[in-house]
Amino acid sequence: MSTLILKKIFRMIAGADSKWKVKIKFANKSEYKNYAGEHKPDLAITFRTIGAQWWTILFLPIGFFDCYVDGTIDLEGENPIHKLAKLGHAAGIENRKKFQFLSQSPLVWFRHKWCEWTQDNIKRERAIKNAEFHYALPVELFKYKLGETVGYSEGYWIKDTQNINQAKHNLYEYICQKLQLRPGMRVLEVGSGWGFLPIYMVKNYDVDVVIYNPTKEQNEYMRKRFERHGVTNRIRIEFGVHGDIVREGKTIDRFVSIGVHEHHGMRKKMYREWWHSIAEVLKERGIGVISTSSYMDYHMTGYLTLKYIWPGGHVPCVPLEISTLNDEGLVLMEWENLWPHYHKTLEIWRDRFKEYWPQIQASDPEIFTEKFRRRWLLYLESVPESFERGLDNSHFIFVKGRYPDAYPTTPEERYVKANFRTGNDTVECYE
Repeated sequence: MSTLILKKIFRMIAGADSKWKVKIKFANKSEYKNYAGEHKPDLAITFRTIGAQWWTILFLPIGFFDCYVDGTIDLEGENPIHKLAKLGHAAGIENRKKFQFLSQSPLVWFRHKWCEWTQDNIKRERAIKNAEFHYALPVELFKYKLGETVGYSEGYWIKDTQNINQAKHNLYEYICQKLQLRPGMRVLEVGSGWGFLPIYMVKNYDVDVVIYNPTKEQNEYMRKRFERHGVTNRIRIEFGVHGDIVREGKTIDRFVSIGVHEHHGMRKKMYREWWHSIAEVLKERGIGVISTSSYMDYHMTGYLTLKYIWPGGHVPCVPLEISTLNDEGLVLMEWENLWPHYHKTLEIWRDRFKEYWPQIQASDPEIFTEKFRRRWLLYLESVPESFERGLDNSHFIFVKGRYPDAYPTTPEERYVKANFRTGNDTVECYE
């Protein structure tokens, strides 16, 4: 029975008009193909157990990928998860009428809602635990995946940018230009990752930096990195979550956060708390820049993302962010969408993860298991497809208070001194 149901589903998802050749092998040894002949498929799916077939039917599509992660479903082909996601969305897998017998399962809704409730970042201890799940992994994973800067963000791919290191340099330089940094300023960064941006700001803009970061492993790595590059006297690291920044009082000239705003949680209360905290530390006329993945609508983050990659995560809603920052006395000066830049960066991360997986695995075989590899391929292959379907990468530039002369009024004034790297230019990655 499960085989017959799945054949019907796959005929709807990967019918004869599909641009890819798809072959499915079921646990009873029968097959489904959307093409004739013995050609090698672009996407091959193997159900190893009857249980995996029923779990897929019960929780499709999250059930299918649960089974992929635990090894009871295998996928073959070039970027098979990306292909399968594109096929599913092209077929309308989320269309309640077309896939009515699948999409309205109360079990799917309950699992999703339970994950959102139990992982919520509203408590400080939970927020720290959520951050540790992802960011406390051995740094070798991120070095190999992200490049020598170990910068966990989109790149900025201006014309003639040749590699990931240049793209990351260009992104951080671009953000520094948006911040309008001046010598002697105090900059607060929330979630500095492995510390590239703080070093870059000190070395190139002569500022002092305060970091709030909730992962001890990252903080220890940053301390060693700062010592190696002679900037420890200009950078202070505080162990803490975003709400802890209010300790600084109104002493901050510039605020920046890159790739961390996604962790404030779904509750609207958390939107308010984040923007209130920023307003509490910025001086009047102070400038802030936040880079975050985003959507135009307000909804829960995908269950698979919450379970396997970003517990407690929430992709922010742009209109709600803008209205909330405005309520806290912050004035939006510019909103920019860089999703094509992040899309390209993620494709490179995906390819680097695959290329360097043997080195990653060898660095800690107990952590970097086959199940771990599958979890991260699920993330790295599916997110580019999400950007193609509506996920954005937002830069919010804002000012504390409403002053006509607090921020340059034209792009020509803002970016006149930008020091980008392209062509054969080298990048100081502060390794």
